[in-house]
Amino acid sequence: MAHFPSLKIVEVCKVSPPPAPAAVAAPSSLPLTFFDLMWLRFHPIQRLFFYELPPNEISFADVIVPKLISSLSLILRHHLPLAGNLVWPPHSNVPIIEFADGDGVSLTVAESDADFDHLSGNGFREVSEFHHLVPQLPVAHDRASAIAIQVTTFQNKGFSIGVTNHHAIIDGRTSTSFIKSWAQVCMEESSVPITELMPFYDRSVINDPKDLAELYAKAWLDMEGPNNKSLNLKLPKTNHGLIRSTFEFTQQNIQKLKQWILNKKKKNDNDEQSDSSPHISSFAIATAYLCVCTAKLEGVKEGKLWFGFAADARTRLKPSVPLNYFGNCLVSVVVCLERIDVLGENGIVFACDEISKAIRNLGEGALNGLEKWGSFMSEMTKDYSKVQAISLSGSPRFGVYNVDFGWGKPKKVEMVSAESPYVFSLTDSRNIDVAMEIGVVKERVEMEAFVALFNQGFESL
Repeated sequence: MAHFPSLKIVEVCKVSPPPAPAAVAAPSSLPLTFFDLMWLRFHPIQRLFFYELPPNEISFADVIVPKLISSLSLILRHHLPLAGNLVWPPHSNVPIIEFADGDGVSLTVAESDADFDHLSGNGFREVSEFHHLVPQLPVAHDRASAIAIQVTTFQNKGFSIGVTNHHAIIDGRTSTSFIKSWAQVCMEESSVPITELMPFYDRSVINDPKDLAELYAKAWLDMEGPNNKSLNLKLPKTNHGLIRSTFEFTQQNIQKLKQWILNKKKKNDNDEQSDSSPHISSFAIATAYLCVCTAKLEGVKEGKLWFGFAADARTRLKPSVPLNYFGNCLVSVVVCLERIDVLGENGIVFACDEISKAIRNLGEGALNGLEKWGSFMSEMTKDYSKVQAISLSGSPRFGVYNVDFGWGKPKKVEMVSAESPYVFSLTDSRNIDVAMEIGVVKERVEMEAFVALFNQGFESL
């Protein structure tokens, strides 16, 4: 049984942006697009960055916290929507993000007696050990905050920065870009982020010829409706018996898997089902391997194995959307796998082919089938546990281990909101020998079996 540490709240403050000069043109109001509306009442995204305290005895209370607060205030000037609230005015068909003078971000400063090295390690940790380190998002029926932040110190060993963000306001790319901007301003003691981290706010780049925004808005209005404009979030049920662990895909493991797959494909050249494409991405290899491990863990059972993930649509739309576009710009990809094929001798080749095909198909039809997603997402939030498809959270491309506020890179980054046995979280790693880290959540017995399957697969190559 885990020791549940105590948490002492030192301070809760509201961090507001200073008045902006005319040259800083962050908008004070933004409508939600259909990409945003997909996530309207979806649970928030919670990320946790662990940092070791520098050896030169910098004071957490007197130096680190004031610098974090002052730099947060400065960076919010360029990210005004994040200091505001989501509201759904009576006259509007869709909710809007609105910033008014006096708005700001809730920031909590806390002290924990938890074991810093244990929490920031890769081993088995109970999911509930992380709950007190990420802040709750202030949300009510008629308004919802964009983000909330918590900074926690651990007995002079290290500190964590927990960020909770509303998924209908920003996606993972925008969230990471904001955190990197904040870190850069904090480290360099500047007031302006570098150009590529400056958010792009022009909503006109998102074409919506099918009126998907109104379609998605209607799906939410009809949920427990009619005309239900509530902005309350639908939260998943907490299962206190779950364990969190981190698995590493080393560069060597990815290369071994890739070579094994290519060798198998050469032998199967005459097989029509084999995808002859020579390029295989690390993403397809890693996720195919996770699908095979999951299928083996579940054993022979009825029904297909469903694997879903969100892909960044910014570069896939025509015309393309700038990478620094502020908001959500994700499309969902669903891969349906026959269990008998995944469990077969060439299971990873089969899964890798199907995932690679699905990614390539995005090039032509990134927006295909999006009409259904508004009602699908609203249905899903009624009971998240009914969705028994494997899915992903995060991306190794975000580079979260480069977020340095001036006291070194993170020791560990955790996706706290990825708290289902069916959700794997993906990040890069601070270790250059590791291609990506995979966050896994399972019940203890299942986790032990998953560890064995994960390791055996590499040993058998």
